[in-house]
Amino acid sequence: MDKFAGIDGFLGTRASLMIDVLILIMVVVVVALAWSVWQVKYRSRYQLHKFVQVPLGISLLAVVVIFELDIRLNGWQDRAAGVVGGTVPTAVWIALGIHLACAISSLLLWPVVIVRAVRSFGSSPKPGPHSSWHKPWARVAATDMVLTAITGWVFYVVAFV
Repeated sequence: MDKFAGIDGFLGTRASLMIDVLILIMVVVVVALAWSVWQVKYRSRYQLHKFVQVPLGISLLAVVVIFELDIRLNGWQDRAAGVVGGTVPTAVWIALGIHLACAISSLLLWPVVIVRAVRSFGSSPKPGPHSSWHKPWARVAATDMVLTAITGWVFYVVAFV
């Protein structure tokens, strides 16, 4: 049997190293996101919320770029098929399609929400005129990010476990 392209992951599946890393990073992202939202909503810690969200957004962008490079260079289909030159099952393509719908919308929405917040709230964030736009769109972006994580985990299980 031929060896899969790229470096093998560490979670005991057919996934590559970068896919395993991304799966774990998304756990951290969802926990950090929930904690940050809780801090701002229930404790009014606006500066802390900004301090978490801005680096989280930048880090996610960097991880996605590295992940995409790995996927473009090493592929994923052979690993999902379970054999080099194999066929990827239909369920994997469906899971991927659903995941990509969430991931792409998150990739487009998160920077808009973060950049508008940074510009509108300034260096000392607190409720103001921009809040009426930020609150509903931040909820949509956060929900979208959680859906991205969940659908990514489902894709991971369907494709590589």
